[in-house]
Amino acid sequence: MPDLAALLGAISRWLGFAGTLVVVGAGVFSLAVLRTLRRSEDTDLPLAPRQAATMGAAAAAAIALAALVRLYAQARGFLEPGQPLRLDLVRTVLADSAWGRGWIAQFLGAGLALTGFLMARVMPGLGWVMAVAGASAVALAAPLTGHAIAAEPAGRWGYPLEVLHVLGSGMWLGTLTVVVTAGFAATRDMGEDSRARRIAAMVRAFSPIALAGAATTILAGLILAFRYLGGSLAALWTTGYGRTLLLKLALLTAVMGFGAYNWRVQGRRLGDPAAPARIRRSSVLELILGTILLAVTALLVSMPLPGEE
Repeated sequence: MPDLAALLGAISRWLGFAGTLVVVGAGVFSLAVLRTLRRSEDTDLPLAPRQAATMGAAAAAAIALAALVRLYAQARGFLEPGQPLRLDLVRTVLADSAWGRGWIAQFLGAGLALTGFLMARVMPGLGWVMAVAGASAVALAAPLTGHAIAAEPAGRWGYPLEVLHVLGSGMWLGTLTVVVTAGFAATRDMGEDSRARRIAAMVRAFSPIALAGAATTILAGLILAFRYLGGSLAALWTTGYGRTLLLKLALLTAVMGFGAYNWRVQGRRLGDPAAPARIRRSSVLELILGTILLAVTALLVSMPLPGEE
């Protein structure tokens, strides 16, 4: 039977990763996608900012919840089975370790993002400034409890590369999540032609962001993977970490395939009244694979690197 602390740690890491990408994506959606749409009265989505703020708030709350569960799991890891968890041990974990300081930064960033997104529903100006600041803080804090800080092979470039990896993933999959949910929901009550026109404009505005995000994610991720493998390609199939990384790369390739299909094939059909349903289906499949990819990532970051087994 799996250890409860380890299981909770894996689940909370997955939830934290997913929440981080959506928080970043909600900020990118508001700052970039909606700003492009506002330039034309024919494509403006007045309900979308409120929908995006709701999604961002839910994601920030998920990050905070995941952080609390991770703290419990981290503290339980220092105890023998059956030993009670004491408050002084929790304080020690938070105050006397780099992991604890990283945890505090993540939790405070999530709190700032949650406050900003909630404010954005009633005070858009100040609210979105706080929300974007909180999303930035979450992205900067995300690597502070993983291999980028704790593992020697990461080196001095581990942290900035991991930040780029998180930001790129948020621009790509996080923004896609917000487009498919908040963006599409904001067109629900429109006529067929008007809805098709706005979704086409939204997808076109998102496409260059997705390409930039995917390129950043892949480049930073490959450099990090090479460093974590110690420069040895053989470690991909001779170590548990390497084999799990291969699974992640296979899933990433599948996600990229769906993304390329949406861009090159579905993108050419935009404007057709049937296009919204088609691109939504293919985008949902892309996100399902992305969700599985995050689950593998949550497992990967808890595994010892080659040479540390």
